[in-house]
Amino acid sequence: MLGWINMPAQAFLSPSEQNLWPVMSQNFTLATAQNHNDVRQQLDWDLRNPKYIHKLTVNARPYLYYVFQQTKKLHLPAELALLPMVESDYMPSGSSDVGAAGLWQLMPGLAADYGVKMNYFYDGRRSTTVSTNVALHFLSYLYQMFDHNWLLALAAYNAGPGTVMEAIHYNEEHGLPTNFWALPLPKQTERYIPKLLALATIIQHPHAYGMNLSPVPNKAVASVVTINKQMKLKTIASLAHTSVSTVKKLNPALRHSSTPPHQSITVMLPTHDKSMFVKHLKAQKEIQKTAKSEAKKHLAVKTEKNKVKKIAKNNNTHLYSVRRGDDLNRIAAQYHTTPKHLMAINHLSNDDLQVGKKLHV
Repeated sequence: MLGWINMPAQAFLSPSEQNLWPVMSQNFTLATAQNHNDVRQQLDWDLRNPKYIHKLTVNARPYLYYVFQQTKKLHLPAELALLPMVESDYMPSGSSDVGAAGLWQLMPGLAADYGVKMNYFYDGRRSTTVSTNVALHFLSYLYQMFDHNWLLALAAYNAGPGTVMEAIHYNEEHGLPTNFWALPLPKQTERYIPKLLALATIIQHPHAYGMNLSPVPNKAVASVVTINKQMKLKTIASLAHTSVSTVKKLNPALRHSSTPPHQSITVMLPTHDKSMFVKHLKAQKEIQKTAKSEAKKHLAVKTEKNKVKKIAKNNNTHLYSVRRGDDLNRIAAQYHTTPKHLMAINHLSNDDLQVGKKLHV
């Protein structure tokens, strides 16, 4: 058993198995501190609760690939993709008693600082894409603030940077170490880092610990589309050939039966349904464009008719429909006027007349 501890999960998989856990764990860079007492205690707790750990891996399935790809894009430790397990059990609909919400449990103030929309229709803190972007950029900021120390940055994400700074200053004044393990921090924060490190250890060596991780495909199971106008969830589901419940599950940021008006948002859909949605949305736009064009033409014709009637009324004239064999001289004689006058009031450049043309007389 002990010989397995240092063997990565990839060693137990055939090359054909496309499982994200071993791929992701190969990118882990944080020191696990397996021998630290707090991490060992957390490991013991996790091993006594395998169903809970399995549940976390099941919950992560729709979102993990996207979050992991974002950590790679920003050159951040892959372990950060596990942080929503600690924050929300990887449930984007989760909320706390103090007002935090989403996978990353963002507080309203922090979300607002990063321009996250929160309104009657929409709470961006519950959007996988929006909240992940905010959380990872905020963690990057904290990493810079705490001199490139990830444990302190993570502690500050949980307790707030001010709390961690005060603890560092306290230890400095008393000649004590200022690493995470030595700081006098809130109990919740003291447990926060060990939870993450213990999870990373188990995910890196699941077979060594006898843990059952629910497989997560090493590819996107949900993909992002952008919607630029208000749209009913029923319409989104119909265009994607999926269910309304699936749309709601993947997009808990949408608080009612439609997307917000006058707001561009990203929506997650099952990857295999995204192309269907994009195709049908494009077709719908073409139909609407054609209908709008036809309506515009109809309005132009109607406007022109009204304009002609108004001119006729103002000039005390009525309309004469040109018949076969008519010419300006004959029509002018019939109405006791001149061809020149008829050309002027009808804005004619020559005396050619088409059958059916309307003339003011």
